[in-house]
Amino acid sequence: VFFLSKKGMTDVIDERFSLLTVTEGWQLQSVDNNNISYRKRRKKIMKKNNKFFKYVSQNIFAMIGMSCYIIADTFFISRAEGTDGITVLNLALPLYGIIFAIAAMIGIGSATRYAIARERKDKDENRYFCNAVVFEILIGLIFMTAGVFFTDKVMAVMGADKEIIELGRGYNRIFLAFAPAFMVNYTFTGFVRNDNDSKLVMIATLTSCVSNIILDYVFMFPMGMGMNGAALATSLSPIISILICSIHFFKKTNRIKF
Repeated sequence: VFFLSKKGMTDVIDERFSLLTVTEGWQLQSVDNNNISYRKRRKKIMKKNNKFFKYVSQNIFAMIGMSCYIIADTFFISRAEGTDGITVLNLALPLYGIIFAIAAMIGIGSATRYAIARERKDKDENRYFCNAVVFEILIGLIFMTAGVFFTDKVMAVMGADKEIIELGRGYNRIFLAFAPAFMVNYTFTGFVRNDNDSKLVMIATLTSCVSNIILDYVFMFPMGMGMNGAALATSLSPIISILICSIHFFKKTNRIKF
C-alpha cells in the first residue's frame, strides 16, 4: 500500500509538474507574443508619425518660402515705385485673395475628394483632377477678361484714383491675365501632394518662390520694367510650379489619371 501510495503520489506530482510547466511555458509564450505584437504596433505608429511629420514639415517649408517671396515682392516694389507702388499692391491683394480662395476651394477640395475616393477604390476617382482643372480655367478666364478689358473699372471699384490707376494698370492687367495659371497651380500641387509626393510639391513651391524673387529684381531694376516687371515675375511663378509638379505624372508611382 505504501509503495502504491508513493507511486500514486509521484504520478500526481509528475502530472501537476508537467501541467505547471506547460502552463508556465504558455504564459511565457503569451508574454513574448504580446511583446512582439506591442513592438509591431509601436513600429507601425512610429512609421505613421514619421510620415505625418515629413508631410507636414515639407508643407511648412513651402509656406515659409511663399511668405519670403511676398516680403521680397513688397520690398522691391517699395524701392522701385515708393508708397504709390505699395498702394497699387495693396489694392491688388483683395483680387489675389479672391482668386486664391476660389482656387483653394476647387483645387484642394477636389484633391481631398480624390484621396478619399482612391482609398475607397471608387471608380470615379479619376474624374476629380480633370474637372478641377476645367472649372479653374473657366473661372480664371472670367478674371482674365475683367483684367484685360476692364482694368480701370476694376481698380476704380477697389478705390484707386487716377494716379494710382495709371501706375497700376499694367500690374493688374498682367497678373489678372495669368489668373488661370494661379488657379490651376492649386490643383496640381493639391493632387500631387495627395498622391504621396509632397517633396516634389515643396521643391516646386520653393523653386517658384526663389525664381519670383530673382525675376522681381531682374525685371524691375536691370530691365527697368517697374510695376509691370513685378507683375510678370509674380505671374510666371505658378507656371514654374506647374511645370515642376508635372514631373510627377511621368513617375511610376503616379496614380493620377486624366
